[in-house]
Amino acid sequence: MRALVVYNNFSGKSKATKKLDYICTTLKTKYDIVECFKSIHPKSITEHIVSCGFSYDLILTVGGDGSVHEVINGIMKLEKRPTLAYIPAGTCNDVATTLGLGKNLKRTMRKILVGKTSKMDVYRVENNYFVYGLAAGCLTEISYDAPYKVKKNIGKFAYYIQGLKSYRNTTTIKINIETEDKKIEGEFSLFLALNTRYLAGFKIHRKKRIYLDDGHVRVTLIRKTSKLMNIIDFGMFLLLGENYRHNILHFDACKLKINSETPVAYNTDGEQFDKTTSLEVEVVPKSIDVILSKRVQRRHFLNKIE
Repeated sequence: MRALVVYNNFSGKSKATKKLDYICTTLKTKYDIVECFKSIHPKSITEHIVSCGFSYDLILTVGGDGSVHEVINGIMKLEKRPTLAYIPAGTCNDVATTLGLGKNLKRTMRKILVGKTSKMDVYRVENNYFVYGLAAGCLTEISYDAPYKVKKNIGKFAYYIQGLKSYRNTTTIKINIETEDKKIEGEFSLFLALNTRYLAGFKIHRKKRIYLDDGHVRVTLIRKTSKLMNIIDFGMFLLLGENYRHNILHFDACKLKINSETPVAYNTDGEQFDKTTSLEVEVVPKSIDVILSKRVQRRHFLNKIE
């Protein structure tokens, strides 16, 4: 069996990447061949996986959510898709938290060696894919506007500081959304389509049981009011999750068509996406095998662990 370790030294505080020798040595107790690839520029991980990812049984990502995003976009372009494993080394690591994978390296490596997997939904938007979130409106630029050195030194609090700075210049978005059973239009300060329980380290879905393989995406829209009220609504949404509904719409959908008169800037999994006036989001159900904790599988997956 063959395993590929991909890593990004610019994720978070890069602690896990300093332990690559341990990671590779541990993998060699199960895999005959273990190879490494270091990100050399944006999308280089995706390019590498597209070119040779079919020859591996496992792709282990060491990095942040952006690294996982690149891996997902590589794997989804393969006919023979390897299993995805993840060691979090980023700032917020929402994907890892959602999958029940912590920063305790030895414990996470034990889970990877056991290799219990479930099939997770992935989302297609044009020719790209995302695994946990599509966003537009206020604060959606902070993941790539927050300075790298600040993120490295103070972690996810860099996003909160950048968010407060950027809110003064926030412009709202006027969009029309069509789903399989809804048509919604209006002016909003924030649009989110999520397949995660967490956003920037906050637990968003608290009350409702969220399944990561049910063919749905969870949409949240914060209606435009005054700037002060929108700040309050956004803050309360982060604190209370979907339980907070003042000026906020929450609903599930299988497909989304989003249109606007002027181009809107979106991001996917925290990565910048081109401005566009039209966007379609489609679920690709149960399309990637992921290694995860048994607790998360029992609570948030419909299909059995393999």
